[in-house]
Amino acid sequence: MKFSDLEIVTTYSLASGQSLFRVQRACGSAVRRGPLKLAPVGHLSGRFDLPGVPCAYFGEAPDTALYEALFRREAPLLSVHELRRRELLAVQIRRNVQLGDLRPHTPSWPVLQSLRFSETQELARDAYAAGLEGLIYRSAQQHGQDCVVLFDPRANVVALRTRTPLVGTDNALNRWVVLAAQRSKVPLVP
Repeated sequence: MKFSDLEIVTTYSLASGQSLFRVQRACGSAVRRGPLKLAPVGHLSGRFDLPGVPCAYFGEAPDTALYEALFRREAPLLSVHELRRRELLAVQIRRNVQLGDLRPHTPSWPVLQSLRFSETQELARDAYAAGLEGLIYRSAQQHGQDCVVLFDPRANVVALRTRTPLVGTDNALNRWVVLAAQRSKVPLVP
């Protein structure tokens, strides 16, 4: 899928100072970009992943990030053990960032919310080649919420505001995890 397949290509300026949220592994090997730990390049496991460029996915709110990363519609259950290995980041955008805006196309292009990643990854390649720094799109997991993918975000793009474990040292679940589990009805198991 190419940008030329869409009737109108619009851009969106993600404003300096805006907050975004991300769930990521707390430890382990990953591509690091400042506070971000990104999936290894080449896995192409995300909807808008690029073949040779690390990508960072964010939700506009903490619960959106949790729904997108863990409490997904297709998840039959979620392990607290897995939650212990993750953290919730709140970041702040440090400068204006130009994104391709896919939100107006969501009603007529259901592929934008599907699991047919080869199509949406091709769209991401087209956006990257056009000089865009990422995409803004509708969450496939939480109606009416937005998500952002940034292509190879550098330290001059995002600054860490907070880093919160999903399970505390006292084994207490993060309040956002409790809400996401209640609202998604995804059962938690040890």
